[in-house]
Amino acid sequence: MPVVDRREFGGRFSVTENSRRLANYRYLEIQMMEMLGGWSATTPQLSHKATFGYHVYDHALAADQIGERLLQLRSWRERQEPPNDDFARLCEYVWNLDNQVDRLVAVYRVLEPHLVSTYVYHADATDPLTDTPTVRLLRQLAAMGQSHIAWGHMVIDSLTSTAAERKRALEVQAELEGRLVECGGVTGKGIESHWLAFHSVKADNVPSKKRTIRKSGAYTFVKRAPALEHPVVQEPFWFSGSREDFEKHYSAEDEWSIEGFRHKFHQLLYGEVETTDRMGKMLAEFPDLPWEMRMDLANQMWDEARHIEIVAKACEEELGAELGYGPWPLVWWWMQNEEDPLRRIAVTNGWAESNLMSTLRIWREKAEERGYDRIVELADYLQADEMNHVKLVNRWVRELTEEDPVHRDDLVEWGTRAVHRIQNFYSGGYTEVGAGRNRVKFSFIRSNELSDDEVEFVDNPSPIIGE
Repeated sequence: MPVVDRREFGGRFSVTENSRRLANYRYLEIQMMEMLGGWSATTPQLSHKATFGYHVYDHALAADQIGERLLQLRSWRERQEPPNDDFARLCEYVWNLDNQVDRLVAVYRVLEPHLVSTYVYHADATDPLTDTPTVRLLRQLAAMGQSHIAWGHMVIDSLTSTAAERKRALEVQAELEGRLVECGGVTGKGIESHWLAFHSVKADNVPSKKRTIRKSGAYTFVKRAPALEHPVVQEPFWFSGSREDFEKHYSAEDEWSIEGFRHKFHQLLYGEVETTDRMGKMLAEFPDLPWEMRMDLANQMWDEARHIEIVAKACEEELGAELGYGPWPLVWWWMQNEEDPLRRIAVTNGWAESNLMSTLRIWREKAEERGYDRIVELADYLQADEMNHVKLVNRWVRELTEEDPVHRDDLVEWGTRAVHRIQNFYSGGYTEVGAGRNRVKFSFIRSNELSDDEVEFVDNPSPIIGE
């Protein structure tokens, strides 16, 4: 069979223009990563939080892959820039939307569909031979974006069940699309089309808008999520600061019975949700953290999103729980309003998740003794993920405080007080934490930096369930 190669040399973009466009795409990918991450804590549905975790990591991966291509095109890997200030203001406007449907419409009916369309156009318009890596990358990203859009459309339909609600969603979409057109889209050069029907119209389809020549830096804005007492969650989930509520709903005569495991996994679900929200909130509020650290945070948000699904399914299908039967604690979330990003992970990753690794090992062993094979498997996989989350805090606290030991000492001192606050809440309830423990082991402090009595405490984990 003869080989037919329909590709032709030549495309619309120089290396310089290609890089500029990729930097524009990377900017929008990061914006959507931060938006969805920051909105997670105020989105009540657990299934939506979980999907946000998946999509946040997808956008982080897309930004990372675009950065790799930028490097190959003689640009810099972390380059991201809006095409103009009006596009940055559009992103700011979307970030500040406070209605759930409006937010979903903005991302899944306007911004991401526009980006997918632009990816397809770019892949078609660039040189298919000399720019094959860009073509391959953008087609892959377009396919991923299409899956996001399909989910978003389904959810918007489920949240707009009346004619008036549908009409309002369409009005919000029309307004946002108007703003998008006015600022020239993600490249600032207009909404570009592809798949032209006739050769004679090709010349007419060259975008007429010129790129904005910047005389100074791009317009920037700050993302701050509300400083809530706890994340927003759907009914029937409920919160309590009463130890008696926890003792009442989570007590079992045999803690290693199915009933006992039901209580443990139901409480673990709360930790998975709050950690999903915590990672997203950090991504939104601390854009100046090292990109590699932000990738780790996005990866953990994806892990925790999967854990929401795993633990909720285990509660309902393996342990006979109706979700929301017991209270959600108020003792963990307050740390997520701290201005220091390392404080937000020092206790939760550096103590609670490290502790949870030991806790899950014990669960696995006890479940194996009882023949609860599914619980054994779930605890084993969850424990493997927690190890990576502990590695995250170990690496980044050490690196970011390497030249600032005072900061690291402050994290330990502040974190110790936080752990004691948590332990004091639980100590009067359904479990014991050990009244004599005044020292707290944080995983980011190396063993050779600890005294003998602190090393001894490392192998004596707290039974508190949380992360």
